[in-house]
Amino acid sequence: ASLKFPLKKLFVVDGSTRSSHSNAYMYGFFNNKRIVLYDTLLQQCKNDEEVVAVLAHELGHWKLNHVLYGFIMMQILMLLHFGGYALIRHFTALFKSFGFHDTQPVLIGFIIFEYTVVPLECLVYFASNLVSRYFEFQADAYAKKLGYAKELQAGLIRLQEENLGTMNPDPWYSAYHYTHPPLVERMSALDDKPDNEETKSSCEGREVDEGVP
Repeated sequence: ASLKFPLKKLFVVDGSTRSSHSNAYMYGFFNNKRIVLYDTLLQQCKNDEEVVAVLAHELGHWKLNHVLYGFIMMQILMLLHFGGYALIRHFTALFKSFGFHDTQPVLIGFIIFEYTVVPLECLVYFASNLVSRYFEFQADAYAKKLGYAKELQAGLIRLQEENLGTMNPDPWYSAYHYTHPPLVERMSALDDKPDNEETKSSCEGREVDEGVP
């Protein structure tokens, strides 16, 4: 309420029946937002403060419009993808190089296009991971601004242990394969950034600025 988050419903997912993996997320358009918590998250966090810290991180994504930016980015990539296919749709030499001399089937053309753009897709995948990791650092910083740095650190460590995640993978490997920064990097960022935190009591009384420290 202090952040004016338009919450309509709060759900708890019965995830423990399938896995010990824990998570929290939000969804919904405009003023019809919902927050979802895994029951494993509630079980694994030591106290309510750690759960709230994880939620503060998720609310950071909302406050900083990460969902909107991600949606726009995906639409642009999809437009470029289909636009690229439209450019080579009638490229006869490409079909002939794969043995189609007399016909140019639409489905075959699309499959050929998918194979030819694989190297470019690898670069796009790498760039999207960099953007995603940057958003995660911003959301962590927002949770810290709300005064939940220590609780978020404790919660992330606990969840990483429970989910059997790698604590400190190779930086080059993680840069390409991980959409979230490694735990060690997140801990360091929460420690090293200038401490411009608002106290929890002040957050409860007024809206927090959108800026990220």
